[in-house]
Amino acid sequence: MTLLLASTLLSLVVLPLAALYWLARRSGSLVQWGLKALAVGGYVGATFGLGNWQMLSYYGRYALVLLFVGALLVGARRMAGAPPWGSPSGWQWAGMGLATLLLLASGWALVGKYRGEEVPPDPVALSFPLRDGAFYVASGGSHPLINPHMKVGAPALQEWRGQLWALDLVELYPSGNRARGLYPTTLSDFAIYGTPVYAPCTGRVEAVTDTLPDLVPPARDTARKAGNYVLLRCGPEAYVVLAHLMQGSVTVAPGDSVPTGGRLGEIGNSGNTWEPHLHLNAQRGPGGRTILDAAPRPMVFDGRFPVRNDVIRPPAD
Repeated sequence: MTLLLASTLLSLVVLPLAALYWLARRSGSLVQWGLKALAVGGYVGATFGLGNWQMLSYYGRYALVLLFVGALLVGARRMAGAPPWGSPSGWQWAGMGLATLLLLASGWALVGKYRGEEVPPDPVALSFPLRDGAFYVASGGSHPLINPHMKVGAPALQEWRGQLWALDLVELYPSGNRARGLYPTTLSDFAIYGTPVYAPCTGRVEAVTDTLPDLVPPARDTARKAGNYVLLRCGPEAYVVLAHLMQGSVTVAPGDSVPTGGRLGEIGNSGNTWEPHLHLNAQRGPGGRTILDAAPRPMVFDGRFPVRNDVIRPPAD
């Protein structure tokens, strides 16, 4: 938990502010400052698109853009009268090298973000399984930079391959963050805890688990990764897993037929999860050794392919 908080503050606050301070400082020439401006702009763009902003506030990404504009204006003003070009000396060479590396890294990250928005072939068409709120996509897309689930494509992780294009969803308070506090240990402090989950398709319930406890963050059950879940058969080679549900909340049983929008349960914190959220993935079969070891399929919800940093606001019931 401490490492998670530290990495969040470092990536979303400390390093961006350091880059903006650097941008606002005067450089030896307009060319040097221009390179720096491009590098910091790319870095801000990558942080805007790739950062997990729900830890602080979703609106923090827009504050970062405004701060970038401010730093750009301050830096441009300080560069008034500077020579167009001058031979770098001393630490100026280090600054140009750092700007070049930052620009290349940011460009690679932005290309990854763009590629992650591409819809993979043969998606399962679903309805969004949550209602009446603002739901943030913490993990989603078709590139590892915005969807860590894609690590299951490695040969050593094939027993979990069904979640290759999985989604992780949290709910946002009006302030734009997903919990009261940075990382509370009271489950009810998370906006999504107890939120009802609805069937994303008309289908048949294939399997259910409902008895596992809701864990206090950051405790995790790594042996039973899905925790409490419902496995729905939505069609031929279209099975959908809805996982990390609240203990005792599941309202369906194996063999039940459910309509689209039928209530399935409530979101909890069971299984291999750092905090309350809804995990969804689609696959071609019901699984074998685990419920997640079938061939994966991507998902679209009402025609939309959600990716990290999307906010979905479905209508109320």
